[in-house]
Amino acid sequence: MSQLSQRNIDILKIIVEEYLTTWELIGSKALLKKYNLWVSPATVRNDMARLETLKLIYQPYNSAWRLPTSKGIRAFVNYLMQQYPDYFLWEERKYVKENYKELTDYIHQIVFELGNMTGEIAFCIIPEKSILEYIGIAHFISQNYKRLGDDILNIIKMLENKRNFTDFIAQFPISEGVNVFIGEENIIPFLKDYTIILKSVLINGEVGYIGIIGWMKMNYSFNISAVRGII
Repeated sequence: MSQLSQRNIDILKIIVEEYLTTWELIGSKALLKKYNLWVSPATVRNDMARLETLKLIYQPYNSAWRLPTSKGIRAFVNYLMQQYPDYFLWEERKYVKENYKELTDYIHQIVFELGNMTGEIAFCIIPEKSILEYIGIAHFISQNYKRLGDDILNIIKMLENKRNFTDFIAQFPISEGVNVFIGEENIIPFLKDYTIILKSVLINGEVGYIGIIGWMKMNYSFNISAVRGII
């Protein structure tokens, strides 16, 4: 966000957080009524115009309200990543491999807990062991079937085909730590309104991947921490 002033960043954060938590648009007057920024409505409108110029927010329906673009959500997530949200970075890890007799039991437990915490589709892949564990399809369908339609079948087919899903994940430019792929960054067209949060892990000496798939309107701070801290 180097091109933005601190007030620009604060306003972008407010617009994105309002969108993610309330699913509602917000304009300059409503923003000032709810948040004390100590500036005039004209100043906020100028800041919003700046954010629009950078394609971080947009104005739907020729109204006074604003919504974040996927680029705006990406900027917000990059800011979050710099803040290191640590909800689940426990000093003593809850899910220690030595507590489980079988690797599959261990994988199942961490995926189950990650899905429960986030409410998203949680998964873990260990390619060399041909392991793919996932959970959360039923909840995902109940939340998204009206919007996704037939694309739900594509997502289920993708998860059920172990090789294809492993190949799909392998296409991402995965760096150390938590990686967040938003909207069109997901490669597959029917996931353009969804986000994948992902990190590589080392289990029993084998490289694997653990993460979640969810709608773009998710709690990024909470979910990034959950993926970072689960294992």
